[in-house]
Amino acid sequence: GWLPNAYSYCPSGSACLLAPLMTKVSVYVMIRVMLSLFGLEWVFAHPGWGDLVVWLAVIAILAGSVMALAQREIKRMLCYLIVAEVGYMVGGAWLGDPNLWGLTGAAYHILADALMTLCLFLAAGILFQFHGIREIGDLGGFFKKAPVTSIGFTIAALAMIGIPPTCGFFSKFYLIRGGIEGGRWEYVAALLISSLIHAVLFFRIFEIAWFGKKTAGES
Repeated sequence: GWLPNAYSYCPSGSACLLAPLMTKVSVYVMIRVMLSLFGLEWVFAHPGWGDLVVWLAVIAILAGSVMALAQREIKRMLCYLIVAEVGYMVGGAWLGDPNLWGLTGAAYHILADALMTLCLFLAAGILFQFHGIREIGDLGGFFKKAPVTSIGFTIAALAMIGIPPTCGFFSKFYLIRGGIEGGRWEYVAALLISSLIHAVLFFRIFEIAWFGKKTAGES
């Protein structure tokens, strides 16, 4: 609950550092503790913990995605997507599937999401600092005026959705495979629903920014 407020209202430069680093570092530390301190044999030998963490991850995925739908501000929408992305990684690490596809996907998604989030927050910072655009509705026709920013935002958004051959596709592939092999269908369903919501969010932005008739500050 605190993350969207903290990241949305901090300076753009700080947000570009916090968004790709802080949550991902925390998940990395969690995985290192699982591997180095306790060992996977001990961790996955206690299924009660795995069930609890995966269900908490499912709640984070769905809550973050649904809350993102209700946002008008670009940065705040991205912040709620970070909540969902953390659910991807934490849930994947605790799937306990035999071939550890979930843990592999979680480790890969740490790097992939850091790059995607950095690119999206850089674009959002440029929109606000240089063009005064804060809300999605103010993006009308903007992508035609700033092609470099629009290309970077579009590629990162497609990766966040999981469109092949972007990095987001491969990490989600591993996570979904881990969920299937581990029998965690609630996690698989949450990840697919979240990806569809991501698609709705970003394609709505594409429609407004590419084909809209009016941008912020224009009469």
